[in-house]
Order: sequence, then structure tokens, then C-alpha cells
Amino acid sequence: MEVDLGLTDLPPMEKDVLYAIIETLEGVPPIARSEAVRANPLAAAIPQASYHRALRNLLAKGFIQRAPDTKAGRYILGRNDN
Repeated sequence: MEVDLGLTDLPPMEKDVLYAIIETLEGVPPIARSEAVRANPLAAAIPQASYHRALRNLLAKGFIQRAPDTKAGRYILGRNDN
């Protein structure tokens, strides 16, 4: 499944942040709050700068998007067209 979704080329830290986002999605539409992602065991040990770099890279690669009409620090899954 990782091959089909294009995840095999992601560095481990980006995968951990993406999986933490997926695990913390809630609501309709499913939105992940940054505080919940940071508290997730997959992302909790990642240094702050590395965490933000991983988020920025996941946004740039289309795996996540900023949630529309919400506060900063809210994310939805994106469409990765790679």
C-alpha cells in the first residue's frame, strides 16, 4: 500500500508525522490539530524544527493541506499526484 500511495520515498520522519496526522484525524471533514499530532507517540520525540520541516515538506508534496476555514495548525489529508 505504501508503494501505491507514494510513501516509499518519504524520509522516516515525514512518514511518522504523516501517520501521526492520520491517527489524530477527527470530525467531518476529518481534521488533525497540530497539538494532537505533536502529542502523538509517533511525533512526540521529533525535535521541533524537524517536525515543522516535515510538515512543510508534506504540504509541498501534497500529502496534507491546511484545513480550509479553520485556525492555523489544522490539517487535512491532501491529494498526492506524484
